[in-house]
Amino acid sequence: MEWERRAARVGVTLDRPFWGEGYASDAADALAELAFETLDLDVVAIGYERGNERSERFVESFVERHGGQYDGVLRNWTRVGDDVLDHHRYTVTREQYEA
Repeated sequence: MEWERRAARVGVTLDRPFWGEGYASDAADALAELAFETLDLDVVAIGYERGNERSERFVESFVERHGGQYDGVLRNWTRVGDDVLDHHRYTVTREQYEA
């Protein structure tokens, strides 16, 4: 939660045996519903790191379902081990979600 921005960042991590079962989509959808309908926030942000094709497909599917958009890339944003990766950020606003 980023209360001062009236925003939430959604992140879902699943262990390999649970990949492809729809759990990430269900969890992200439930978190978006919670953010907008219960917590009265204005924006939900979600993203993926460069090179993670599975996350890219998941995020793009989530954003398409909820009418959001691609905001851009944050260069050298996420540290993963010894690497620092670019982060692709998407958002869904309350108005987009309600439409």
